[in-house]
Amino acid sequence: MQLSSRGLVLLILMLVPVFGSGMGDSYTMTFSDGAAPQGSVLSVSFSFEHSAPTGVQGFSFGVCHDTTVMTLEPEGSPTDFDYVVDWASTVEEIKLGGPPDFFQQNEEFGGWTVGCVICFTSCDVLTGGTYTFGSANYRLDGPIGTITSVGLCSTLGTPPVSSVAVVQGASMPMNSIDGEIEILEQPPVLFQFTAPEQRVNYNPIDGEATFDVTLTITEDSSNSTYPTPTQGFSMSISSDPIYITPTAASTTGPVAASNPAFAQEQITSSGWMIGVVYAFQVPVFLEFPTETDAVEISGSTVASALIGDGIGLFVPLHWESLGTPPIHNVVTVNNGSITPILDDGHLELHPQTIKDFKRGDSNGDGVVNVADAIWSLQEIFNSGSPGTCFDAKDSNGDTLYDIGDPIWLITYIFSSGPAPPTPGPVECGNDGEPQDCEIYNAC
Repeated sequence: MQLSSRGLVLLILMLVPVFGSGMGDSYTMTFSDGAAPQGSVLSVSFSFEHSAPTGVQGFSFGVCHDTTVMTLEPEGSPTDFDYVVDWASTVEEIKLGGPPDFFQQNEEFGGWTVGCVICFTSCDVLTGGTYTFGSANYRLDGPIGTITSVGLCSTLGTPPVSSVAVVQGASMPMNSIDGEIEILEQPPVLFQFTAPEQRVNYNPIDGEATFDVTLTITEDSSNSTYPTPTQGFSMSISSDPIYITPTAASTTGPVAASNPAFAQEQITSSGWMIGVVYAFQVPVFLEFPTETDAVEISGSTVASALIGDGIGLFVPLHWESLGTPPIHNVVTVNNGSITPILDDGHLELHPQTIKDFKRGDSNGDGVVNVADAIWSLQEIFNSGSPGTCFDAKDSNGDTLYDIGDPIWLITYIFSSGPAPPTPGPVECGNDGEPQDCEIYNAC
């Protein structure tokens, strides 16, 4: 423990008990009890109570814990006032509303120590009462069911720091009410797989429609390891084969961006399955702290089942294990499989002779922005991928698809030009017959 010369003198005084008028008074440090899951961090608060009529001029103490089951996690860096622990304002402003004249804290093997002189000239003292001093963070590393404690000790440092309060120049021993700490079983880490509720418009004349659906993963923020690094996952989801034909499944969003080492789909007549492993050798982890796009599944309607159906219906998107051997819905964490909460969705098969669309949405993603202008320029001049809804690409509504459409869109987006005409770029709609729109699934 490195101290200034003044600090060394102070601690020497604190280490040598001096009997004084404070001997009949009480000086107690109380630590909070707590319980937390194995591997998590527990905050232990501590408060100081004394009854010395003349006040406390300073203090020193050590706080011990069992290093075989707990690890102290310092609050900040050695240059911070809140270095070892998070000190309360009582301590931070202990001298006339400001910091003490001397304050030294050290992390030691088995705990931590502190020494404080409020004012070298006794210009201020800590009057009698009960004060919150701060809180220390401990990671619980021991076996489940362990019961241990945190409290004052006088064995830390060289020389050892005594746990005393200084009253009228005398060192008065502190009592310790230790905090009892219990290490609990790690609760299950919770994830959620979510399938959306999505409309699929079909023409009852031919019963045909296609769709893309995005499946998401979300981690419960109450998990003790949140956000938890995952190594991969598998998904398995079904629908009604009478009305739906599954066609494809692939990763999307951050999962696709990670370029996973393994992403294998399986398609059956009743559903979609996919297994994903981010990496096999070099560690690669993904987190899902908020609802995150993970997999896109595609399908089409069974035309014969919907021809002439002018009413429509709902068909389920139901999470269940499919395949032989079965593919289960799991998330992989620490080489183990965690079963997520499964939130089913549905497809609303909606009869619509005239398709709804958004004018200007050339790429069909449901959002009209600069990407649509770029899409149109690529399609018109560079043989880019063709959009599947002419009416959506016809941004200026003149029934032609040419350079005028991306120019109209750029003027609207960046120069406050007129919006694309009916149905407009924001809400889904149509402008009646005749219609030239083969596929538009964003409405």
